[in-house]
Amino acid sequence: MGQPPEVVFQKLPDRPVPVHPHIYSSGIICLDLLGTQGWSPVQNVESVCMSIQSMLTGNTKNERPPGDDEFVRTNRQRPRDIDFYYHDDDV
Repeated sequence: MGQPPEVVFQKLPDRPVPVHPHIYSSGIICLDLLGTQGWSPVQNVESVCMSIQSMLTGNTKNERPPGDDEFVRTNRQRPRDIDFYYHDDDV
């Protein structure tokens, strides 16, 4: 895997997208591991899943990322093509 995988939460009628400061209501996950800045070819499916699980279980804030409504309304890029700015390492 030379490029980071595209991982998103799917909206399903019986399973909403988790509410988290790094997960947009569209299901796009803001995680450095999933972007070109943090991706390394030594990563695998297990390490990606463990990172997402750690992010979810370590959450103490029941909120969406700042600007969620605007981002969801205007974003047309694929998740791995988005240049996120990581400013909150406490979540």
